[in-house]
Amino acid sequence: MDVEVNLRVDGTAQRVSVDIRTTLLDTLRERLGNTSPKKGCDHGQCGACTILLDGRRVNSCLALAVAHDGAEIVTAAGLATDGELHPMQRCFIQHDAFQCGYCTPGQIVSAVAMLREAEAGWPSAVTTDGDGDGGGGGG
Repeated sequence: MDVEVNLRVDGTAQRVSVDIRTTLLDTLRERLGNTSPKKGCDHGQCGACTILLDGRRVNSCLALAVAHDGAEIVTAAGLATDGELHPMQRCFIQHDAFQCGYCTPGQIVSAVAMLREAEAGWPSAVTTDGDGDGGGGGG
C-alpha cells in the first residue's frame, strides 16, 4: 500500500509516494535521488545512513518514511550553505578523516549532531554524572 509523504530535505519541500514499509533511507536514495546517506549494514549499527531528522540524529535505515510525514531532514549534502562547506566538513577534509569515504557523510552528520547535543547539555555515555567515574552509565 502506497501513501503520500511530505518531507523537507536539505531545505527543499518534497512530496513522494512510498510503500508504508519504506525506510527514510530508501526514500531518500531510491525515490528522491539523494545519495548522501549511505546504505551500509541496514540494521542501524554502522551509522553510514545518519541524518538529522527534525534536528536530531537518526539512523535513517531504521525509520519508516510514513512515520515522519512533514519532517525536516538534513543530510551531509545539506549541511553546506551558500556554496560553503559546513565547518565540520572542512575539518574532515583538513584532517584527512575520510577512511574509504563511504561512511564519511554519516560520520559528519553525527559529529555535527553530537556537538549540538553537548551544547544543549544532553547527557551522553561520557557525561560526568557527579559520582567521579566519568561516565553517565553507572558502574
